[in-house]
Amino acid sequence: MKKILSVFLMSFIVFTFSACNADVIAIEDYEWKMRTVMSNDIEGAQYQDKLVIAVGEADELYPEAKIVDLTLIAKDGEITIIDTTNGKTYNGTYQVQKKTSKGTNYEIIIDGATGYATVSPTEYYDGSEIPTLPINIEGYSMYFIPKN
Repeated sequence: MKKILSVFLMSFIVFTFSACNADVIAIEDYEWKMRTVMSNDIEGAQYQDKLVIAVGEADELYPEAKIVDLTLIAKDGEITIIDTTNGKTYNGTYQVQKKTSKGTNYEIIIDGATGYATVSPTEYYDGSEIPTLPINIEGYSMYFIPKN
């Protein structure tokens, strides 16, 4: 009986500790699609809508933004960004900098440029939540969501 109780107790402890990080989102958890690319050059843009230079699909808020199809895949410390719009692939690496209660911060290097990314849930006004991946690199901010 003691053996059964101790096995049950150990299983419960392992389950409890593994569940503590169940909410944490990692870059490897999804294949990501780009929603927007923004220039961080605020001085060079006359209007806020000029900061958005690319979108993942037609967006009436940014009619002058170029439509670009980017997919980001991350696995085992390696990042691949596939641009099906022009047939290019960009490669890089990522490294965990800090884990938070809901997400993870990374340092990334893509084609020699260093930047930072965070994966975490974004909560909307209606209470819904989706994982998001913003990346800041080389004067640009890219915003990714899970690819369906």
